[in-house]
Amino acid sequence: MSDAPAAYPPPPPPNAPPPMFQGQSSPSPAYQPAPGWAGPTAPDYAQPYAQPPQRMEVAAPIGFLGGVGYLTYQFGGAAAFSILAGLASIAAPFIAGRFFIWLPVAGIISGGRAIQRGRAIGGIVGITVSILGGIISLIASGLIGG
Repeated sequence: MSDAPAAYPPPPPPNAPPPMFQGQSSPSPAYQPAPGWAGPTAPDYAQPYAQPPQRMEVAAPIGFLGGVGYLTYQFGGAAAFSILAGLASIAAPFIAGRFFIWLPVAGIISGGRAIQRGRAIGGIVGITVSILGGIISLIASGLIGG
């Protein structure tokens, strides 16, 4: 134990109370800040809360954003297939003399997919045309009205 360096103080006795709080001591008189250091300065900008509140921009309704481009987007993709299937199921009994019951079913399914993908206008038009095509196909087959 005699080999311990003198820099470490001896341990306190086992039943000794903890030392009293002496507060924060100032730095030693030998400490000097670096030359040229002036300490923290006040910011040279205005505080964000001191500025008047900014006016919020209101977003335009979605119909005004694209105009014609927005409407053409609505009638593309799955919505276009739904509309074409509905029109084909309307025209097929008159042009070919046959009916295709799967055309309006495919048009309704495709219209539902178009609505799920954000093309609600085209999907609703496609479902409506496909339902009309299905009714015309059923009339042409003789199942109803006949």
